Order: sequence, then C-alpha cells, then structure tokens
Amino acid sequence: MPFVQGRLRKKRLSIEIETECGHCARPMRVTFGSDLKHQIIAGSAGLLVFEPEIDWATFTEPNITHAY
Repeated sequence: MPFVQGRLRKKRLSIEIETECGHCARPMRVTFGSDLKHQIIAGSAGLLVFEPEIDWATFTEPNITHAY
C-alpha cells in the first residue's frame, strides 16, 4: 500500500484500485494516498481502512506479513 512505500521512500504516493463490493458485486474504484486518506471514485460502499500498529523498535520478523 502507498502508506508503507511512501514512508520508506519519504514521498507522497497514491494508488487507484478497481474492484467490486464483496457483498453485492457492484464495481467500485478507490484511491488511497500515503497519508491514509482515501476517496471512493465509483461505487457507494463504505470502506474499512486500517494502518497496522507495529513497534518498529522491537520488530524482528523478516517482513510485516510474518507479524500477522
């Protein structure tokens, strides 16, 4: 996601995702920025967006996926 890459690169990044609602299968298009702000461009679904809370000082896994 752009918030991880943005922090690693110290740049503002954004991505656009074209997908569909997992409940009703309606198409949707969403943008996410490295500041965790998002905008629904197409579709009317509400989004659940989260940022993993990691204590980087004690993080020892090879990557963030292993922490979950």
